Amino acid sequence: MSLDDRKPRPSDKERLKGYRQIAMATTIPLIMLAGPAVGYFLGSFLDRLLGTSNVLMVVFLFLGVAAGGVEAYRIIKEIIRESDK
Repeated sequence: MSLDDRKPRPSDKERLKGYRQIAMATTIPLIMLAGPAVGYFLGSFLDRLLGTSNVLMVVFLFLGVAAGGVEAYRIIKEIIRESDK
């Protein structure tokens, strides 16, 4: 195999761009877990404080799921936008 047969190596800028995209993509599962968890605990706290029966826990849990989904969607759009550059 000669030197001409080797694949060209990506530049440092391209490599860093790839690492950034991987880092952004690995945060998605954490966000999808953190949003509902925060919603659950905040809702449970408010239910105990106000004496309601798990109503606020369910509401904040759904809000956490929605917030996690919106943030994951935003990150995916950012990854796609960066890959098109």
